[in-house]
Amino acid sequence: MSPGQTSSGETTREAIIEASYQLFAEQGYHGTSMRAIAARTGITAGSIYNHFIDKEQIIQAVILKYHPIVRVLPHLSEVEGASAEELIRDAAYRLTREVESAPGVLSLVFVEMIDLRGKHFPELVQTMYPQVQQFLEKVYASGEVAHPRDPVMFFSSFMGMLLGYAFTHVFLDKIPNQPVSDHSLDAYIETFLWGALRHREEALRREEK
Repeated sequence: MSPGQTSSGETTREAIIEASYQLFAEQGYHGTSMRAIAARTGITAGSIYNHFIDKEQIIQAVILKYHPIVRVLPHLSEVEGASAEELIRDAAYRLTREVESAPGVLSLVFVEMIDLRGKHFPELVQTMYPQVQQFLEKVYASGEVAHPRDPVMFFSSFMGMLLGYAFTHVFLDKIPNQPVSDHSLDAYIETFLWGALRHREEALRREEK
């Protein structure tokens, strides 16, 4: 087999991972059977065991390939900006665009956090932390952000803000006649940057003008 080519076994394994990702996103981890994965892949149920020991090993492979953290964090290396605010805004928009390009990845967050109780999250963080660190160094180099003792706390707050924005829009899109409110990404970013109280003060000043 020449370089760049994949064996039939590798192709089948990737097909199993892809089919499993779709099913986990649609039905959850516990609602997906090995038989369903085999049917979606187009192979026999017994053939799956030539590639994976069990469903737990499959979900691990799916998470390490499709989890939002794996999909979006590489884009942090592309972030640009002359200030901390510009860097954070650029990162927020880049990561949000990537998540919105593959809506199923949000379902995978639910699977990981609820069905699997965050079992694989530490491994994800450890794997992707070097990219996070590079982004934080850019932000800290601006001199505009107090360097926290635990940079993971700062970045987890940032990611929590983005997930909150993404999940809010997933749910709001399903609610008819929803009340008018500012759920734009900029509103979420401003609350993260300035805090809820300062954000309210800024809004009041604008109303007074």
